[in-house]
Amino acid sequence: MKKKITIAAITSMLLFLSGIAHADTVSAVWTCKLKEGKTQEDAQAVNAKWLKRARELTGSDAITSTYVNTAIGELGGFLWVDSFPDFSTWAKMMDAEEDEELDAAFEALQTCTSNRLYRGEETKAAK
Repeated sequence: MKKKITIAAITSMLLFLSGIAHADTVSAVWTCKLKEGKTQEDAQAVNAKWLKRARELTGSDAITSTYVNTAIGELGGFLWVDSFPDFSTWAKMMDAEEDEELDAAFEALQTCTSNRLYRGEETKAAK
């Protein structure tokens, strides 16, 4: 009996944790600056290759990547906002083997000074 209760408790915990892992969008946000002579188009061309690879490695076409620049305020930098449908998909990407060619291409065009990982929960409209 105790064994059945333990198994039931573990199963419930795993179901709860898998619900957390799959419920919310995860966004990785990088703060970067382009290097001298590099353009937004250069950055987006390299990033398009990264996005294709990320989708292939994770099996998810729900991954998006956005180049965000300043419209009003301090100019000069930009953000990469990479969104994943859930923590599991983000973790698959983090576990993937590094692509040295892509890493070198990013290194040649930008300097990134910080990054954050955010979890988003959509607000439902009031009834």
